[in-house]
Amino acid sequence: LSDMGGIYTLGISIGTKIRYNLIHDVYSHGYGGWGLYTDEGSTGILLENNIVYRTKTGGFHQHYGKDNTVRNNVFAFAEIHQLQRTRAEDHSSFDFIGNIVYYDTGTLLGGNWREGSFEMDRNIYWNAGRGRVLFDGMILSSWKRLGHDRESLIADPEFIDPVNGNFGFRRDSPALKMGFRPIDLSTVGPRVRPGY
Repeated sequence: LSDMGGIYTLGISIGTKIRYNLIHDVYSHGYGGWGLYTDEGSTGILLENNIVYRTKTGGFHQHYGKDNTVRNNVFAFAEIHQLQRTRAEDHSSFDFIGNIVYYDTGTLLGGNWREGSFEMDRNIYWNAGRGRVLFDGMILSSWKRLGHDRESLIADPEFIDPVNGNFGFRRDSPALKMGFRPIDLSTVGPRVRPGY
């Protein structure tokens, strides 16, 4: 199985909201294996307050689409790329605002990031593998000169235990100081209904 995501969308979907999902361990046989995957013209979708970790090719991938908003999500521990953007487009592809990207292998960005229109800002990026955080081969100051991530930080978000899937924050987290809203997943997953 290939070309798949934990949540997959396609087409014009104005008003769709994808919120409060816990997605992990998405691994494809061949290509693909993303967490949140806006494919084939996905348009008008809000993706917020999701936690995505341990995916093969990326936590978020937009093949092509328009006017999507990705905000206040955690993307962690993808194997190949953390974020992927495939097609350069003249219109606004997406806004990637106020997210945390935390990784220890692979690259931060995969695909085409030099052309087209997209907005990225107020994000926190951290390479826990002790490597440099590079934006399509550039350091953050060079990336900022292109108009991206002007208020973003390279900083450890101080998760409690990310290796074991606990993405709560320690008290002094720079993410909290930047306004990241902790994601409550207490109601996510299987629930036992009384009488069953």
